[in-house]
Amino acid sequence: MFDIGWFELLILMALAVIVVGPKDLPKMMTTVGRYVARARSMAAEFQRGFEDLAKETELEELKREIDRVGEGDILSSPPPIRPNEDEDAPTNAAAPDTPLKTVPTEAGGETVASGERG
Repeated sequence: MFDIGWFELLILMALAVIVVGPKDLPKMMTTVGRYVARARSMAAEFQRGFEDLAKETELEELKREIDRVGEGDILSSPPPIRPNEDEDAPTNAAAPDTPLKTVPTEAGGETVASGERG
């Protein structure tokens, strides 16, 4: 977290002995340890709170989806993705309500022109 090496730790201990004194150093270290433990505890509680909130949000979203399907409101749900079985079949992507236009060919048959309104 702070990336403190052994040399830096030794310097900090020497400064603590000089500033606080050898007599009060154990009491100060105990107090610092308690504050660090409280800070870690608060950070863990904060993280658990966010995880609980995320789980609750996911559960509510899943419940709404289940209720929507249970009510028969499947039109608001996205349609399932199906593989295109026949790639050569004409599509009517331009106007789905409009029938495709057929064009007579020279051989006597009819050809479907996709996307044209007839």
